[in-house]
Amino acid sequence: MPTANFPEAAALNRPGSLEGLRVLDLSRVLAGPFCAMILADLGAEVIKVESPDGDDSRHFGPWYNGESAYYRLFNRSKYGVTMDLKSSSERERLLELVRRSDILIENFRPGVMARLGVSAPDLLAENPRLIIVSISGFGQDGPLQKAPAYDLIAQAMSGLMSVTGWPGGQPTRTGVSLGDLVPGLYGAIAALAAVNERNNTGKGQHIDVAMLDTLVSVLESVGMRALHGEEPVACGNDHAMSTPFSTYQTGRGSIAIAIAGDRLFPRLTEALRRPEWLADERFKQQTLRNTHPVEFRAALEEALGAYTDEEAIELLSAHQVPVSKVYSVNEALNSEHAVHRGNVATESDGFKTLASPLRLSGSVAPSPAPTLGQHNDLIDDWMSGPERTGLPQKAARLV
Repeated sequence: MPTANFPEAAALNRPGSLEGLRVLDLSRVLAGPFCAMILADLGAEVIKVESPDGDDSRHFGPWYNGESAYYRLFNRSKYGVTMDLKSSSERERLLELVRRSDILIENFRPGVMARLGVSAPDLLAENPRLIIVSISGFGQDGPLQKAPAYDLIAQAMSGLMSVTGWPGGQPTRTGVSLGDLVPGLYGAIAALAAVNERNNTGKGQHIDVAMLDTLVSVLESVGMRALHGEEPVACGNDHAMSTPFSTYQTGRGSIAIAIAGDRLFPRLTEALRRPEWLADERFKQQTLRNTHPVEFRAALEEALGAYTDEEAIELLSAHQVPVSKVYSVNEALNSEHAVHRGNVATESDGFKTLASPLRLSGSVAPSPAPTLGQHNDLIDDWMSGPERTGLPQKAARLV
């Protein structure tokens, strides 16, 4: 189908970055739908395939005109159809679409697709050029292959919760579902890399993305410290390798200050008129401050005590010290900078949603998520289109 389903892109006569790619989204709730949403935001034609009962997230609040705002966020700019994959005739309709698609995204528990008769080998037999992205808790193999997983479980098992929270406190889940969002991002990256690989080989592939694997992969400095002899622990808002890098109390309210290394530190001492810190054997270098974080916090908060939070931010900003108030979510979404950058998008019916941060010339404005089965009448049209199972001439010479 053409990108006419995105009236904003059509009005600009600008094709989407991923125009021509057809994606079947068999996933539900978060990781898979988020992965497919990224591709839809870039102009891919995404067909969300739901059971007749619909995606569970259709029942998640908050609500907008009787519809789930949660569902609408992750399923924007998609077509929506319903299929009962337990029915042989419905499975055959799905396979007809598979033969005419480029990417399929699913996040069933491993083994479910096989029980439905649409395993990865089955799908690749129908379309050898298909790219299948399977997102699961623990991957398609391994001792935990079939164990159920949610974001909380992935965060707990990855070690992330053990380093989140306050020293000596309870392990803490991050405020958003990173266990779903990170694999969704990785899934989109992998799908597009596989499309490029297919351009050279003519072959599709099955991509195995595990929630736990992806969270472990983003442990960054925490993971490297653990691999090289340390036992990382939670340190609140502090950074284990940078001081000052935390929230600090002023005379009224707290602010965030972030200084990594020694290059910016003199700016802080100048702003607060504390030149003696540059000579203090506890504070003059990053490595020394890291070994005396309690003493430095006391010295810094004593200096900040002469100012309100707004005064301190104005003063430090004037000296180009990285500083900020701690925004509430509503403040973050409605700040002058967020408005300027377009961090909130408004769809054609007035629905406000989180905008994509990807700003390509072929990015498309979001359109409303489909109602349940809204595009069932288009299935026959899609099924009558050309198959995508053959090899292009270039690829045929390479295989």
